[in-house]
Amino acid sequence: MKRLIIITVILIAATAVVTVAYFKHLSPPGKRATQVINTIPESAALIFEFNNDSSFYDIYKNSDLFSAIVGQPAIKQFNALRHVLLNSPDLHGIFADQDIFISVHPQLNDSVGYLFTATEGMRINPETFTNAAKLKGTTFTPVNFGKSRGYQIHSDSLEADFYLAERAGQVITGSFSKTLLQESLDYKPSKKRKHFELLPDQQNSTSLGALYINYRQAGHLLNQFYRKDKLDLWKGLPILPAVTSLSLNYKRDALMFNGFTTFKNNQAVSYLDLFRKMNPVPVQLKNLFPSTTAYSNSYAIDDVKRFESELNNWQQIAGLNVQKKKLFTKIKSETGVQFDREFNRLLDNEFAVITTRFQERVAIIKVKNGGALRPYLNNISTMDTDDERGQFNYDQVPVFVLGDALAYFRKPHFMVLDNYLILANTERELSNYRENYVNGDFLIRKEEYAQFNNLLAQRANVEFFIHFKNAGNVFRRTLKSAYAKAYQQQDPGFKNYYAAAYQLSASENQFYTNLCIKLNSTDSTALSN
Repeated sequence: MKRLIIITVILIAATAVVTVAYFKHLSPPGKRATQVINTIPESAALIFEFNNDSSFYDIYKNSDLFSAIVGQPAIKQFNALRHVLLNSPDLHGIFADQDIFISVHPQLNDSVGYLFTATEGMRINPETFTNAAKLKGTTFTPVNFGKSRGYQIHSDSLEADFYLAERAGQVITGSFSKTLLQESLDYKPSKKRKHFELLPDQQNSTSLGALYINYRQAGHLLNQFYRKDKLDLWKGLPILPAVTSLSLNYKRDALMFNGFTTFKNNQAVSYLDLFRKMNPVPVQLKNLFPSTTAYSNSYAIDDVKRFESELNNWQQIAGLNVQKKKLFTKIKSETGVQFDREFNRLLDNEFAVITTRFQERVAIIKVKNGGALRPYLNNISTMDTDDERGQFNYDQVPVFVLGDALAYFRKPHFMVLDNYLILANTERELSNYRENYVNGDFLIRKEEYAQFNNLLAQRANVEFFIHFKNAGNVFRRTLKSAYAKAYQQQDPGFKNYYAAAYQLSASENQFYTNLCIKLNSTDSTALSN
C-alpha cells in the first residue's frame, strides 16, 4: 500500500511538471504574432502577413495581383525561396501553417530590402538542414551571426544567397541582405513603443492576409522612389503619427484591404489629422474629374464651422496665425471684404486637387452658391476682359482658407463653373479643364472607372487616387530614373493595374481605412481565361 502511494505521488508530480512545461511554452496565436512582429526592426515601412498554407498559394497562383506590385524578379525570388525553404518536405515541421511576415525596409543607395520573419513550428537542428540539402543544387552552410546561429542558403534557383537565423522565443528571421538580417538580430524591441498594431484575432483569423503600415517609415520608403519634393500625391501621409492594420479580402481582379488607422498620440502634426474629427460624407466631387486625371487628393467635411475651427487651431500650432490674420486684415482694408468669413459662409463640403497626365494641376472646390461667391472673388482679383476668369491679387489665400492641400496655388487663376470654384496656376490649365467640363469628358463616363468606383467606399473624408496609365507620363518626371524606368518597362508591373484608391473615413477619432488596387480589365479577362 505504501509503495502504491509513493508511485501515485510520483505520477501526480510528473503530470504537474509536464503540464506546467506545456502551458509555459504554449502561447495563443495573437500573443505569438505580437511576439514576432515586435522583433521586426522599426525601419520597416510595410509588413505583409500571410499563413504558409497551400490554400493561400492556390488562390493567387495564376494571378498578377502581387507580381505587378513587387515586380517579376522579386516574385521569382520569392517563389524559389518558397520551394527551397517554406514548402520543402524536410522543413515542413518548421514552416508549415506558420504565419509569415514579409517586411519592407528602405536601404542604402535607394534600394529596398525584404525581411522574412516567422515562428518555428519546431526547433531547427543541423540534421534537418542536412536532409534538406539533398535537394539538387542546394546547400545549407552553417554561419554564426554574432551570438545567433544560422545558415547561408545557396540554390541554383535563387539569384542570390539567402541568410537565415534564429532569435530567442522560437522566432526565425531571414533575408537576401546579410546587413538587414544582422540589423534584425541586433534589434532590441521596446516594451513601451509599438511600431505596428496587429489586427484583432477574430478579424485576422478570417483574413487571407494582413498589411501593416507605419507612415513615418513609409515616408522614408517613398523618398527612395521619388525625386526631391515630388511627393504631392501623398500629401500629409508620410508625417501622419499613426499606424494602419488592414485585412486582405478576396477579389479575383483586385487587391482589397480594409481596417483601421490608429493614431499614436493626439498631437496634430499632419494636415490629415483635421479630418478624423469629421463624419464621413458621400464622395461626389470625383464625378467631375477629367478623363486625363493621373492622380488626385480629395477631401470631404461634414461641418464647415468645425473644419474652420480645427484649421485655425492647426495653423496656430504651425505658427501661421499671425501671417493669416495680417493677410485678411490687409484684404479688408484694401477691398472692404472680409474674404475668409464670406468664403467659409459659402463653402460646401468637398474640395480636391487633381494632376492630369499633362502635369496640369487643378483644384475643384464645391461651394453652396457660385453666383454669390463671384463678387467676393472679383474684389480680390484682377479680372480678364470677359469678366469670367481672373487671378488673385493676394498671395496664399487658398492655403489659409482650406489648408495645406491648396499650398500649390499661391496667386492662382480662377473661374466659377456653376457651384464649383476652379483654381489653376495658368490660364491654359483653366481653359483645358473648362473644355472637359463643358463637353462632359469625365472619368466617371468611362466604364472601367465606373467598375472601379463601385469597389470603393461611397463615404469618406480623404481619398488618394491613381490612374496608372495616365500617371505614367507624370511618374516619368517625378520618380527617380531607375524606378521610372521600372514603372514603364516592368512586365508584369504597375501598367497591369487600372487604378488604386486609398480612403480614410473618420471613426471615433481614428480612420477606418480602405485600399483598393484593381487590375486592367484586359488583364483580369486573361486571368479568368
